[in-house]
Amino acid sequence: MFCRITVAKSSKGDKDLISDALATVVETIGGTPREGQIQMAKAVELAMESNEHLLVQAGTGTGKSLGYLVPAIMRAGKGVKPDGTNRSVIATATLALQRQLVEHDLPAAVAALAEKTENAVSFAVLKGRHNYICLDKFNRTDVDSADDGEQELFQTSTSALAKQAKKLRQWVDVTSTGDRDDYEHELDSRLWRSMSVSGRECVGASKCAWGEDCFAENARATAHASDIVVTNHALLAIDILENLPILPEHDTVIIDEAHELVDRTTNALAGSLDVAIMGRATGMARKFIQPSTHDRMMEVADDLGLALESYDREGTTTRVQGFQGQLLNALTAVRDVYKIAQAEMTTSSQDESDVAASKQRAKSAVKDVLDVAAELISADEHSVTWIDVSRTAVLHHAPLSVAGFLGEALFGKNTIILTSATLAVAGSMDSTAKTVGLSESGWTGLDVGSPFDYSKQGILYCPSHLPAPSSSGIAEEALDELGDLIDAAGGRTLSLFSSWRGVERAEEYLTVRFKGRSDRPLIVARKGDSVAELVRRFKESPEASLLGTVSLWQGIDVPGNTCTLVTIDRIPFPRPDDPVMAARSARVDEAGGSGFRSVSLPRAALLLAQGVGRLIRSTEDRGVVAVLDSRLANSGYGSTLRKSLPNLWWTTEKAAVVSALERLDETASNPAS
Repeated sequence: MFCRITVAKSSKGDKDLISDALATVVETIGGTPREGQIQMAKAVELAMESNEHLLVQAGTGTGKSLGYLVPAIMRAGKGVKPDGTNRSVIATATLALQRQLVEHDLPAAVAALAEKTENAVSFAVLKGRHNYICLDKFNRTDVDSADDGEQELFQTSTSALAKQAKKLRQWVDVTSTGDRDDYEHELDSRLWRSMSVSGRECVGASKCAWGEDCFAENARATAHASDIVVTNHALLAIDILENLPILPEHDTVIIDEAHELVDRTTNALAGSLDVAIMGRATGMARKFIQPSTHDRMMEVADDLGLALESYDREGTTTRVQGFQGQLLNALTAVRDVYKIAQAEMTTSSQDESDVAASKQRAKSAVKDVLDVAAELISADEHSVTWIDVSRTAVLHHAPLSVAGFLGEALFGKNTIILTSATLAVAGSMDSTAKTVGLSESGWTGLDVGSPFDYSKQGILYCPSHLPAPSSSGIAEEALDELGDLIDAAGGRTLSLFSSWRGVERAEEYLTVRFKGRSDRPLIVARKGDSVAELVRRFKESPEASLLGTVSLWQGIDVPGNTCTLVTIDRIPFPRPDDPVMAARSARVDEAGGSGFRSVSLPRAALLLAQGVGRLIRSTEDRGVVAVLDSRLANSGYGSTLRKSLPNLWWTTEKAAVVSALERLDETASNPAS
C-alpha cells in the first residue's frame, strides 16, 4: 500500500502550530519553508499523535531533517513523562548526519522554538560503548597488564602504534567526552579496540574502579535525561535485540536514512567465527580457567581451522547448507569446550576491580564464541551461513530476513517514522515496507517530492551502444566513454564504481589517457580513507575527478560547479557471490516468485537513486549523470529503474551530452561571461 497521506490541521485551534514553528526555525537559520517540508512536518506530527507508522520519501533539497525535528521538539516541549511519552529517538546510518543533527540542526531549532514550547527541550547523542575510551583498559594497557592478544601492540616504544598511543593518552587527559569521533588525529583501529570495550565486556560502573568517571556511562546518563536522543541504526538494533536498557524510554522512533535499516540490522544480528577470534577469547580466558580447559580450547580452534580449510569450497565465498562431517564435529567441540570455560569463569565478590573487569571481558569473548557456535549448529532455513576465504577462512552466519524481527521488536512497540530520499521503487514503497516488517495495513506512505526541477537542471545519459557489463569488470569501451565525458566536463567529475577493481581499472586508464595534463588531476579513494577529507580535496580542485566506491554513493554533498558530472560504472545489483542476497533471492524463486524482481532489482534501484542523487544538490546546480551500463536503456527492467530515479532529462545521444558538458565547463571557467 503506497498512498499519499491526508494531513489534517493541528487540533489546537485554527492556527497551524507546526507550520508556524517550522517557519520560525527556517527563517531563523535563513530561508523559507518549502512545501514538501511543510507536508512532511504535518505528517510526522499526525503520525506521532495517532501512533501510526509513517514512511516519508523526501527528495534532496526538501530539508527533511527539520521536517521531523520540529514536530519532535514541539512534542518534547509538552514535557517528557516517566514512561517516555513525548520522547523521540532519532536513528541515523551515517556519522555525518548524526553530527549535523547534534551540532547544528538541533541546537538551532531548539533555540528558535524556545518561546513556543511549554518546557525547555534537551537533546543528546548516544553511541555504542565501544565508541568511548574505557578508562579501566586505558589505565592498564601496557605490556605487563594488557589482555592477551593485545600486548603486541605495545612491544616497541618506537613503533607507529606506540607513538599513536602516546598522543591518544595526551588527548584523554583533556577530553570531556572520550568519544572517538572527537579525536582528530590518525588512529589505528587495533589501538582503539585495545582501549575500548563492548557492552558485554563492561563490568558495570558499580564494580569498576573508574565507574564514576566513565565516559560511556556519562553519555548514557545525559541521554537518559534528555528529551530527544540521537543514535545510530546499529545501536537501535542492539537495544531491541538484547533487550538491554541502552536507550531511555520513548514512544517515537524516527529513522533517517531508512534505506540503510535492513542492512544495518542484518549486520547487528550476524556473527562470525574463525581461529583468530577463538585465539583472542582463549588468551583472555587463560587466567580464569583450568589449564586443561585452556589447552582444549586451543585444540578445538586448530580443529575448526582445519575443517574450514578442507571444506569443499567454490571461489572465495561458499554457502554452507547444513553442517555435517568434520565441520559439524569441530563446531560441536567448540560449543562444548566453551560451555565448560564459561562455567569455570565464575565471578566472585572478592575479586579486585581490575580482576573483575578483565574477567568480564574474557567472559564476554567466550560467550560471543559460544553463542555463534551454537547459532551455527542450529542454523535453519531462516538463516544463511557461508565460508569466506578472502584472507583467512572465516565462518559467517546472518538472518535470511530481518522483517519478522523488526516487525515484532520495533514496529510492535513504538510509533516508527522512516524517512529517506530513496524509499520508493517505481513509485511504490511496498518493497521497502515489506523488507522492514510492516504489515500491509500498518503504515502510511508519503512522497513529498523535491524542490528541484530535475528535468531542467540535469541530464540522465546512458550510452546504449556500450557492451553490457561482464564479470571481468568494466569494459574498455566504457573506459573510453568515461574519459571522453570527463574531458568534455573539464574534470568536475564524481565517478562511482561498484567495486574496488573498477576504481583501479579506471585509475590505470585515466592516468595514461591524461598523462602530462595538469588540468585533469585524479583523486582516488583508497580503502580506509576519510570521506570528509576526499570531499574537501575535491571541492578545492574544481578540475579534478574523484574516483571511489561504496562510501561515495551516498551522503556526499558537493553543490556548485565542482561537480557537474556524475558517472556510475554499472547498475549496482548485488554481487553474485553475496551469500545473503543470493539466499534471499533463491527463497523467493523457490516460492514461485522472482528473486530478481523482488530482491535484486529493488535493492539496485534504491542504491542507483542514491548515486544519481549526488548531482543536483541545490536549485542552481546543473549537470549530467552518466550510467555506463547499457542495460539501463536496453533491458526490460531498465524502465523500472528509471522510474525510481529523479526525473532528469533522459537521453542516449552522446553528442548532446558532450555539448552540454562543454557549455557547463565554459560557464564554470568563465563565470563573468
